[in-house]
Amino acid sequence: MERTVIVLDSFEYKLKEKELQKSIENICNPIFVYTKYENALTEIFQRTKLVGGFLTHISYWLLSLIYALRLLKCRNKKRIIFINPIVGIFYAAICRILCINTIISIAGFLFENKQSRLYYAIRKKFVNFCYKKVETIILYGRDEQKLYSNIFPKLKDKFVFVQYGKDYNYKKVKHFNHSREYISSGGRSNRNYQTLCDAMRGIDNSQRIDCLVATRPECVTPSMLNCNVDFIYGITLNQFGSFIKGSKLFILPLRDTNISAGHMSMMEAMAVRVPVIVTDIPSIRDYVDDNCVFFYNANDACDLRRKIIFIVGNLDSDIVKNKVKNAWALYNKEYSFQSLLQRIVNTSIYVSPSRL
Repeated sequence: MERTVIVLDSFEYKLKEKELQKSIENICNPIFVYTKYENALTEIFQRTKLVGGFLTHISYWLLSLIYALRLLKCRNKKRIIFINPIVGIFYAAICRILCINTIISIAGFLFENKQSRLYYAIRKKFVNFCYKKVETIILYGRDEQKLYSNIFPKLKDKFVFVQYGKDYNYKKVKHFNHSREYISSGGRSNRNYQTLCDAMRGIDNSQRIDCLVATRPECVTPSMLNCNVDFIYGITLNQFGSFIKGSKLFILPLRDTNISAGHMSMMEAMAVRVPVIVTDIPSIRDYVDDNCVFFYNANDACDLRRKIIFIVGNLDSDIVKNKVKNAWALYNKEYSFQSLLQRIVNTSIYVSPSRL
């Protein structure tokens, strides 16, 4: 059986390497390589206003480029699968430049629109250049296949949908504390915090509860200030779970109806048994239904406000408890990292577009 390099996106998985290896031993003979998205430098930049977002991106890219260069020691291996898409795109670029013949699969492709047309065009050219060397591009939203096929027609035959999954049992956990009861929200990609702010602004003082959003400064606009929402900067990945778990309710307000983003934070709320309100869009319906979460209509602050008031006022009701119970059961059955790894490896080796 061929030796397959699998680039994971967290050092935490090293603790369960034997379990992961056993789960895919009938598909391939894996060589696990461990990477991460953050280090001490990125954590500092995340708390920095004005240029913090730019510096955070630069530090992400530099860290990922270093990992990609280290992977050159594996260039003689036939196949490499990336769970970390940032390292993956840099390694694909290196392979094109150095004419390295390796079968590459990259999971977690995400391409967001940008206000700057020049930046958007440069990113688009970079993606086309790098992914020409990639055999399988794995998406975490079913509708993204059509969206990205239109944006990248040269890559359209490489896109494959696979359901996401992740474990959240961090070895080193940073705890989050807040003096009062609160609603949580957070994340950066594809978020619509304006709708959340508009919803919270209309809640009466007698029904109001603190609403804390863990994000970055560049995601907050002046219109989102003074609306009964507190934005918190600098919460790390291994602190986010504590932040969600301590809340009464988790809200995932999403913006674009075609892009899959937010699954990671939604699943973390499911894993720690916190009720979830999420925007009703197709990429979320790929994962959950009304038995597990509360949906609200996209861009509808009034609908979101009604859901918030109902859930906060009925946390001990059967309807809320049953959704939390169902969400936890679904997460443990389908959305653990081990399940994701099996799906990605199987798709990359046996169901890649080139074989269809």
